Amino acid sequence: MATVDTVLRILVYLLRRDLRHSDNPVLFEAAKEYSGESKFTHFLPIYTFPAQQIEVSGFLKGSEPSSPYPEARSQVAGNWRCGPHRAKFLAESVWDLKESLELAESGLVIRAGLIADVIRHAFEYTASSQAGRAEIVGVWMTGDVTAEERQEELDVQQIVEGHGKEFRLFTDEKFFVDEYDHL
Repeated sequence: MATVDTVLRILVYLLRRDLRHSDNPVLFEAAKEYSGESKFTHFLPIYTFPAQQIEVSGFLKGSEPSSPYPEARSQVAGNWRCGPHRAKFLAESVWDLKESLELAESGLVIRAGLIADVIRHAFEYTASSQAGRAEIVGVWMTGDVTAEERQEELDVQQIVEGHGKEFRLFTDEKFFVDEYDHL
């Protein structure tokens, strides 16, 4: 347990499509860095159900009757970007990851909206007196290739670096296999 004088140095991992525990290169790197003299004392994985891909109005609470985000429909045909089967699979994957992380004595923060809004709010919260003596020391995430996801990465990078903190983008390996595993 942290003492009153201890500053909690938090490394945030923003998950997107990399919802696996056992062969996740970012989790592997975090465990490796934490084992030595580390720049962080706490590791905070966050998954955000993306408002631009999934209709998130059902996740949001408050006095507003509708979502502050536009409907998650395609620009061309107006179709929903995420159907019920994909939404169910995604929810099950997020829940499985949460359970796996809890078994490893960690956790998973789950949010809905835009990743940039979530990380902005995290910085605002740690800067407030409510967080006590906590600071975000870095934000890691896995890169993607589409224009929307690249813009999302740039938005997060600007927020993180605007606070003078480390932003690290990992290559999505799809399958994290060490070339020496067969030896």
